[in-house]
Amino acid sequence: MLAVTNTINGSTNNNNNKQFLQQAFATHMNTATSNEKTVVHQGIIASGPNPQIKPEPNEGRQSAVILPYRSDGSIYRGVLSYTATKPVEVTLSHRIPIDNTTLSQLNVQKHGKLFVRHLNALPGNISAISRITPDYKGAVASPYFSASIPFVASSVILRTNGEPFIVAYEVYADIAQPKIIEHLENATLTSATTNNGKR
Repeated sequence: MLAVTNTINGSTNNNNNKQFLQQAFATHMNTATSNEKTVVHQGIIASGPNPQIKPEPNEGRQSAVILPYRSDGSIYRGVLSYTATKPVEVTLSHRIPIDNTTLSQLNVQKHGKLFVRHLNALPGNISAISRITPDYKGAVASPYFSASIPFVASSVILRTNGEPFIVAYEVYADIAQPKIIEHLENATLTSATTNNGKR
């Protein structure tokens, strides 16, 4: 940890706090490449643009990356508990083992369109998103936008549609390498035309 010293004008304290926060964020994002088998983090994060996702045009989402996508393709299984200053959504991302060509061949007329994001952090990779909106109106009301969520995901992110927020959280997760399953034989346009005997 960096030592924080006080001065009369507070500038040294502010600089050291900024350095500490930058160092803490860098350590947090290093989870993407670490050799850890278990993650136990306790932290506080201010939201911003998600550095791992390719933004959509005019996208104004604010995000707090709790567990980033891992470069080795591993996934997380655990529990997240948090309290935020705004009503945040929990997004659990699932890296999918197909490329853009295969994605474009899916029969969306029959099966519907899968909402996906392209990853800046891992070019060529695509992720599907689970969006969970906790019920903040239940037992706990503002200003306690809190929840505890069990998860299995490629990444764990809190977000809003544009409202900046701060979140205090604790997360415990095991890291594991998944067995990849791709079973889309009956879901592509080419299989549909072949099955109907038409081209």
